[in-house]
Amino acid sequence: MNESDLAPYVKTALALQGFGDLPAGAVDDITVQFARIHAIAAAFAELELPPELESAAVFRP
Repeated sequence: MNESDLAPYVKTALALQGFGDLPAGAVDDITVQFARIHAIAAAFAELELPPELESAAVFRP
């Protein structure tokens, strides 16, 4: 996902949160940050964790 894919999402999210009147430069900066966050998260999303590292509780009666 690149910045041009994120731009409509960022603009819509800002408008829904009441930040629709930000200057274009600020929206561009936010879009760049979202792209950076996405790139970082994507690097970890593909990793498979071994079951012993899962933090979810395991039900045992």
